[in-house]
Amino acid sequence: MAYDLEDTIAGLGTAPGGAERGMVRVSGPQLIACLSSCFVPASAEESLGAIERASVISGTLHVAIADLKLPCDLFLWPTARSYTRQPTAEVHMLGSPPLLEAALQEICSQGARLAEPGEFTLRAFLAGRLDLTQAEAVLGVIDARGPQDLQDALAQLAGGLSQPLAQLREQLLQLLAELEAGLDFVEDDIVFVSPEHIRLQLAEARHVVSATRQKISGRKGAHHLPRVVLVGRANAGKSSLFNALMELSSRKTSRAEAIVSDQSGTTRDYLTAIVKLDGTDCEIVDTAGENPFVGAESISGAAQEMTAAERRRADLLLRCVDSTALDPSADAGSAAELLVLTKADKIDGTPPTADGGLLCSVVTRVGLDELQREIRRRLRQPASTAHSVVASTAARCGESLRLADESLDRATRLVDHSGGEELIAAELRRALQELGDVVGAVYTDDILDRIFSQFCIGK
Repeated sequence: MAYDLEDTIAGLGTAPGGAERGMVRVSGPQLIACLSSCFVPASAEESLGAIERASVISGTLHVAIADLKLPCDLFLWPTARSYTRQPTAEVHMLGSPPLLEAALQEICSQGARLAEPGEFTLRAFLAGRLDLTQAEAVLGVIDARGPQDLQDALAQLAGGLSQPLAQLREQLLQLLAELEAGLDFVEDDIVFVSPEHIRLQLAEARHVVSATRQKISGRKGAHHLPRVVLVGRANAGKSSLFNALMELSSRKTSRAEAIVSDQSGTTRDYLTAIVKLDGTDCEIVDTAGENPFVGAESISGAAQEMTAAERRRADLLLRCVDSTALDPSADAGSAAELLVLTKADKIDGTPPTADGGLLCSVVTRVGLDELQREIRRRLRQPASTAHSVVASTAARCGESLRLADESLDRATRLVDHSGGEELIAAELRRALQELGDVVGAVYTDDILDRIFSQFCIGK
């Protein structure tokens, strides 16, 4: 996709649909001429061409095609001190979709064109206002599914990922310059950098790259939903609970309803359903009953292996225990495991107790609302205090960081075995190339198209 930076572009900067306020964003070299043709300041003394710094001007936007005069506030950045480093404006007005569309059409008729998806942020990137990881963080803010996603995206937008990598590139560039200077004077036995210094610099570089890879490896896909996996002994009520949660959901997509029977071992495979529980989207998984005494070669053994695999993939385990046969030593498990005491309707006398366990019945619906709330609370707890990265960055950068780490590792082994400095320099160049790909110091048009095509128009 070809982008002309000399065009003046416009787009709706607020979400589709009606709202109290809406906004049209405009940016480009001909901004003032474009807006002067349709925007009239409330004060006759004000002229857009005379404004030299960021300002807010009240006035009216004239829409000729519909003969409308729309009251609005114009937020104007007339110089390069804007998000795109071009003259930029935002027209804030009533959030009626027809009025916003009319305003956008009028501005485009005065010389602007409709922006491509992500073109405002692309201009910010090309002007050096953002690097690629920060541009992807803008999309992460827009697409955040919850508080933790938003926190991760904001941390990345503030430079939490790019700043350490930018500093690392500067250090490696300096080390490469010292190595190449030494190569020019190799016959004069002049040492510009010692092996110990090279080894120390490479160790620090590998530490930064490894820490960044660890952040990325913990990030799941862009469309990942948290997985809630039901585990427990056969006939513990897992399948009945699975069906009940599906019925309670305001959104459900399932392959099938789980078979419920008094006979043990009814579930051999696992079933999944995408549901919304207490306002939180998640995927619930019904697994085969746990039985550690079956052979690995049997059908039941294969079912146990699938259950173990699903347990490892879970964001939250619901450990289902038949409350009529409760082990007094049972407890609530860890933060990633919730004890659910099933079949509460079959209890005679005093209900069983288990530290932190939730008593439920799919027959009387006792405890199911509380269970939904507890699932929501646990899924929204951050998995760790360390910041992650937005999913699109993780998908794009993982391979580059792996290759950079491998080049730094080969450079370290060359130093340890007294390898030639020209070979060490070659590995440093490869590492710098890969790190440049991550932050966008090195990029191609197809990479930019792939990233910015995910944005909506107006961002």
